[in-house]
Amino acid sequence: MRLMFRRHVLVAATCFLIACPGQTPPPAAPRRVSDVALRLRIAQDEAKRAAGVEDLAKLASAGDPGVRALALRGLGRIGATGGPRVVEVLRAALADASDEVVGAAAGGLGLAASLDDGDLGVTDALIAALPKGGAMVVEALGRAGTVAAQPALVQALGDPKLSSSAALALGRHGRRKLELAAASRQALIAATVSADGETRFGATYALAREFQPKDDPAVTRALIARLADPEGEIRAQALSGLTKRKSVASALAAGAQLEPLVGDKDWRVAVEAVRALAETDTGKDAIATGIMKRYPEVEHRDPAVGHIVVEGERAISDASGQPTVGRALAALATSSKAQKGVSPATRGWIECLGLAGQLRAIHNPDLSEVEQCDQPDVLRLGLVAELIAADVGSLEGRRAALGRLLAHNDARVRGAALGTLAAMWKAGDESDRKNATAALVAAFAAQDLVIASAASEAAPAVLDAIGTGDRSEIEAAIIARATTEKDTELGAGLLELIGKRKLAKGVGACRAAITGDPVRARAGASCLKALGEAPPALPPVTATPPEVELSAVIGKALLWHVETTRGEIVIKLDPDAAPWAVATVVQLTKKGFYDGLSFHRVVSNFVAQGGDPTETGSGGPGFSIPAEPSTQRDGLGFGTGGVGMADAGRDSAGSQWFVMHSWAPHLDGRYTWIGTVETGQKLADSLDVGDRVVKATIEELAPPRPAP
Repeated sequence: MRLMFRRHVLVAATCFLIACPGQTPPPAAPRRVSDVALRLRIAQDEAKRAAGVEDLAKLASAGDPGVRALALRGLGRIGATGGPRVVEVLRAALADASDEVVGAAAGGLGLAASLDDGDLGVTDALIAALPKGGAMVVEALGRAGTVAAQPALVQALGDPKLSSSAALALGRHGRRKLELAAASRQALIAATVSADGETRFGATYALAREFQPKDDPAVTRALIARLADPEGEIRAQALSGLTKRKSVASALAAGAQLEPLVGDKDWRVAVEAVRALAETDTGKDAIATGIMKRYPEVEHRDPAVGHIVVEGERAISDASGQPTVGRALAALATSSKAQKGVSPATRGWIECLGLAGQLRAIHNPDLSEVEQCDQPDVLRLGLVAELIAADVGSLEGRRAALGRLLAHNDARVRGAALGTLAAMWKAGDESDRKNATAALVAAFAAQDLVIASAASEAAPAVLDAIGTGDRSEIEAAIIARATTEKDTELGAGLLELIGKRKLAKGVGACRAAITGDPVRARAGASCLKALGEAPPALPPVTATPPEVELSAVIGKALLWHVETTRGEIVIKLDPDAAPWAVATVVQLTKKGFYDGLSFHRVVSNFVAQGGDPTETGSGGPGFSIPAEPSTQRDGLGFGTGGVGMADAGRDSAGSQWFVMHSWAPHLDGRYTWIGTVETGQKLADSLDVGDRVVKATIEELAPPRPAP
């Protein structure tokens, strides 16, 4: 597939390209601007946001096309935060005589639209620039174009040089909640049988993510056909599409054979087969049988197969009363303890999930058995919280377990306990309800960001449970925290909560947020709109660049060695694509910031994520860095092995990073890509929640010798 192929081109030999005639060759790498001082200037302008727009506009107006392209990319990264001047400059550059400049301008408009999630009114201008800008314009039409762009994208599907980009662009329309026209859908169906692997992937991806998909037998047949594709990522994407479109039953009725795919040689396909089968009434037994067959491979063949088993256990846990499922869960819970060659993190999950699944079939089970399974407190007690929320166990048993969780000394455990309050409200008596309200109100007032963030996540379900009852205490606590909160992610989440719940008394907090950071400002504007008040135009944002040393990375060839509990992963960093993010990673690594931190989030066949000192997903280094999303001109992007920075909205990334299991085109252009795995992808694939970074180091490579 595209990104796997391109990455291999970098680390293998030209013969790989010759051996794969069906693949689309990677686009030419961008011409790097060799002037380090100039690149520092452009990066500084980007970080200043509105204050850097005029200098970037000057650099983009004349001179070397490579410099102009870099400046135009910078303007795109600034986007709406820089005011209307940004789009004005980018749009004007679409008419430039240089093809490189036209492509860069289109790319900048695509980035601005992706970051700001708005219609820039540039669809017609982009279509007019298509003959000169080529694939860059097609990519931009996916990110910034309206449904009016679809005829042009359908036409591009017929051009071998543009077909894969056009298919992905139509897929991005689905992600942006733009409906596919009938002609677009038919063209994508036809493209799923293209000889080019990237085009097949793009078309399958687009059909999988169609907005408000119709019950179209032709689409179902096209996805079924891709289940036999030679490329694993395409098989996995087709399965994901059947699941997302709720077409699994239709596929089975049409003769699709999903059960054998649990045994697919590509673990990502097997994971998606588990998810698809879980959507059916009869699929749980097939999952149980399938994961028992795969289980020995975890120790003897491929540690990434652990994802299949763990995903399967979660999928069948609510069917543990079925004999086949119950036997599988019991066998996994018992035998995992004896597995010596399996990572402790995976072994612990297999045991604990097996135990938890069995408890769902037992009347009045004792949750303490799961509380003592072989995982660290935060993980096993988080699983206990899931059981409480699912009403597993007697009411008295759940009360006792919840009390232990709320009294735990680890804030992460107490935060997980808050997620059970809605279930306890529904199942309990007046005392349980009073306790739930008191716990949630206290959590909103807590100084610990982990607890307050957990309260924000738990509140909607509790408010739903209360219904028409008295919600005043909880609503007042939400508004009080939103009024004073400065954390970007939590603050934005609270404002969103106020808007969705129509908490009229929170209008002041929403107004005040307009002058805050860009993420909270946008959340405040949306909140005001939800409350029936016309939000003011968001002012241009002037920012101060973070205190990281750009000169330590620009123009350098850098490898990031990440020694994990699974082994070493080596990542080739790309400071040309994302100087601020790479400089931040380098600086934090040299300080030992990442050493000992866990991978707190793993989504099988998607990402493994770490770099959070709180290990909850809500922490960071104490500062934020500017968003630096890329276009296809910049490099490999978020394919298998792609590495990026996690954020809660533009300009909110800090230290959290993630590594891709598979290609996710919707991340390109929205998140900051910093590099690609050079060695250790199988190790990255096998990472599970609870695995850790043992030691991270930076290696600076010698610059290449000039050609004689």
